[in-house]
Amino acid sequence: MENEGITRMPMIGDTAPAFRSMTTKGKVNFPEDYKGKWVIFFSHPADFTPVCTTEFIALSKRSGEFKEINTELLGLSIDSLHSHLAWAKNVETINWKGQGQVAISFPIVADISMKVAKLYGMLQTVAKTQTVRAVFIIDPDSIIRAILYYPMSTGRNIDELKRVILSLQKHDAENISTPADWNPGDDVLMGSPLTLEDARERIKDKKDNIIAYEWYLTAIKDKEGEDNRASDIRISSDKIWIEDEKGNTIAYVEFPEYEEGKVEITHTFVNPAYRGKGLADKVTEGLAKELLNKGKKAALLCSYAIKWFDKNRQYEEVLLDPEGEYRKASELAGDACGIKRKS
Repeated sequence: MENEGITRMPMIGDTAPAFRSMTTKGKVNFPEDYKGKWVIFFSHPADFTPVCTTEFIALSKRSGEFKEINTELLGLSIDSLHSHLAWAKNVETINWKGQGQVAISFPIVADISMKVAKLYGMLQTVAKTQTVRAVFIIDPDSIIRAILYYPMSTGRNIDELKRVILSLQKHDAENISTPADWNPGDDVLMGSPLTLEDARERIKDKKDNIIAYEWYLTAIKDKEGEDNRASDIRISSDKIWIEDEKGNTIAYVEFPEYEEGKVEITHTFVNPAYRGKGLADKVTEGLAKELLNKGKKAALLCSYAIKWFDKNRQYEEVLLDPEGEYRKASELAGDACGIKRKS
């Protein structure tokens, strides 16, 4: 038969099918080894292919972001372990879009027998010996929570993968849903009323944090999002800063030697409650762009700024000593903005 060997993929709500296999990081017993963590289990058509290479670079660059939200990455293709290792080693030599080289930080399942690919329905009729770009998002209890499929010609959007996980985590924590185009900090949605009385009360509800568009469509303002949402970056001759919606300064960087062409960067948070919300990243990016526009060079003395440059591998031309700054970034990891590393 034409579709012989093609297996229907598991469904949302199913327990992730179990398998044991070799990976580029050693043996894996899936999903048992990942209990307590979210997992993005994804397939790619083949090693040494262009779209897959850009995806692996993009995922590796942002693997730290996924770890911060308790999420692990696990790749697969119908290739041998030796092929995976050779490809991963080669990918690490590529400076894609001038953003610097990255190490492939997550394991890649060797599946030359196609056993796992068939188990997860990763084979489609377009090709019997290559997996399509399947994505299974699996929760800490090993339950499949989301499934995304892409054709071989279309690279995946890493922001969307992260957004889906954040949405699922928020749903689990707060029993809410997220609307179209939702991003962290945006309004969320209440479930539909189940009785006529509840529907009437929903329309009458006048709480400041609730917006009843209709009896079945009710939004809740995200308190955390309101507290942490900041305005655009503001720039003066010797400082870059961010304000909250009331005009109060949240965080800023000063550069007193700016006009002399050398900048010693120090982040300052006026309110420590805003630490860890990505605002230092936003300020540092704004500073990097400003320095680039002005043709200035920077010596990054703030550990958070160094970590930002190291993570993004961008704007290297504004650093006095890029590789030296990246070395400092690895040494200061965990000490950003005065937050001590865990022992």
